Amino acid sequence: MTAIHFILIAILVWALWWWFIGRNSPKYPPLVIADDDPAMIAAIQLAKNSIDKFRELSGQEMRELQVKVKFVSNSGETEHLWAEVMKLGESSVDVRYLTPPVTHSGKLERLHTHPISDIEDWVAINNDGNIYGGYTQRVMFERARETWGELPPELKQQESRYVD
Repeated sequence: MTAIHFILIAILVWALWWWFIGRNSPKYPPLVIADDDPAMIAAIQLAKNSIDKFRELSGQEMRELQVKVKFVSNSGETEHLWAEVMKLGESSVDVRYLTPPVTHSGKLERLHTHPISDIEDWVAINNDGNIYGGYTQRVMFERARETWGELPPELKQQESRYVD
């Protein structure tokens, strides 16, 4: 076997590993937050109580509008998915799921309509990159610090963009 063959095989093995394992590995270790975490419960309530602010911001020029909604998978598990807002109505929101559900098997349509009451959090990002809302994400930053000691630089930078 020539050196060229060896190099090509090594590249192929690396590419296969990256395709099936490497690119699917989480960038950060997962955080487990209890359903009864008081800070998370308060954050969800704050988000629900500030839907009018989200509506106000959605009428302004924003780069992104997202909501976190309850989703029950076909295995019966409740998950909390971030979704891009396609249309914000009076009693419902049309969304495109951004985060795939972990406990769902098979094909899942990404476009859905949820009642406003399903919204657990919201985010509005303006053209300067400032982030409004994201109350549950702020709790995640706190819990990450408690678990990891400090936030990775990328998450620390993201946290600094939250306003209000």
